[in-house]
Amino acid sequence: MAEKLQKFVQTLPNGFRVTAVPLPGYKQTYSVAMANFGSVDTNLGSGKYLPAGIAHFIEHKLFAKPGYDVSEKFAEYGANANAYTSYTKTAYLYQTLENPYDNLKVLLDLIEHPYFTEDNVASERGIINQEIQMYLDMPEWVLEERILEQLYPGDPIAKDIAGSTDSLQSINKDNLLATYKNSYRPQNMDLVVVGNIDFDKILKVVDDSPFDNNQTAPIVKHNEATKIGPGGQSSMNISQSRAAFGIRVDTKLSGYELVKYQYILNMILETLIGESSENYQAMTQKNLIDDSFSYNVVAENDYCFIIVSGSTNDPKAFQDYLRNCLLNNNLEEILTPERFERIRRDAIGAYLFAQNSPDAIANQIAELQFYDVDYLELIQLLNSITLDDVFTASKEIFMDKNFTHYNLIADGK
Repeated sequence: MAEKLQKFVQTLPNGFRVTAVPLPGYKQTYSVAMANFGSVDTNLGSGKYLPAGIAHFIEHKLFAKPGYDVSEKFAEYGANANAYTSYTKTAYLYQTLENPYDNLKVLLDLIEHPYFTEDNVASERGIINQEIQMYLDMPEWVLEERILEQLYPGDPIAKDIAGSTDSLQSINKDNLLATYKNSYRPQNMDLVVVGNIDFDKILKVVDDSPFDNNQTAPIVKHNEATKIGPGGQSSMNISQSRAAFGIRVDTKLSGYELVKYQYILNMILETLIGESSENYQAMTQKNLIDDSFSYNVVAENDYCFIIVSGSTNDPKAFQDYLRNCLLNNNLEEILTPERFERIRRDAIGAYLFAQNSPDAIANQIAELQFYDVDYLELIQLLNSITLDDVFTASKEIFMDKNFTHYNLIADGK
């Protein structure tokens, strides 16, 4: 593991935040530029919305430049590059064993100079539509979209991150450029570089590749939560049925307290349905779950929810068991102080183990900075969680009104 990490941060006059974590002796350099803008950020107010999938479309098209593709430049300098769009963020990244500063120049060129034309936008529609059709054949992807529609009916989070065949038709070079200018402002982004690098050299590269000095705040409105859905099911041509149990948590928390709350929710779920829990063993013995069983806690400024899912031979029994075990949980008996400390130590251990990985360090720093959380102070955050915090949260979330479900039934069953 790396020695105790040092982090250097500088926010430029235009608001662009640059962070470096030197790892002397490491050969790999990893860098990520992240925009605080994702698939749910479509609400412009006054009943106006951007087309679903526009954040993902921008992610694809920023690689296109006049006469070349940015991926070719990264390859020329020996780097592997990638990008991804989530509900609330868009990230552009590279990892390399050589030429870290040349590759940084390429990364900055990627995010700072959009090139949208009628032709390249039209060709991209077809590529992304093929991607959407491919995902429609993946049951785990379909199930996630359906359970989100139950958790947040009609909300942008319930739409595919890539959009739909119809929404793609509403994306054009004009609204792409307008959205880029609105959301890719320097004060709405950060850059993190981790590896055997020099912070002063990084700042010099950034200074030589300036963003447009636009200080205006991005125009994106919060999404208004609708009433949770009652649950549902549909059939699909799959070999085994899949089920998802959803819990919506309408919390007013944000920033540091929201990040802390996410850790608390993970502790609760690990105790009640984690692999070492009695409930997990019982569901396994009843043949309600297999190795695909998992849970995911998402805590964002507009959204906080839990999805428990997996393949099952009996979706109704799967749903009934989870509902009953969570409503009638005996958490205060199960989660002794000793077990609580063990779970906390496991979380701290995972955090320390991730420090062997430049990409894990960079991605977490970039994400957490948008919540005003210092990655290097996560141990203090974890140590601040008390048993009472955990018990209080469990009473807030495990209520029938917060529950919903969705089942994908295998054809013929």
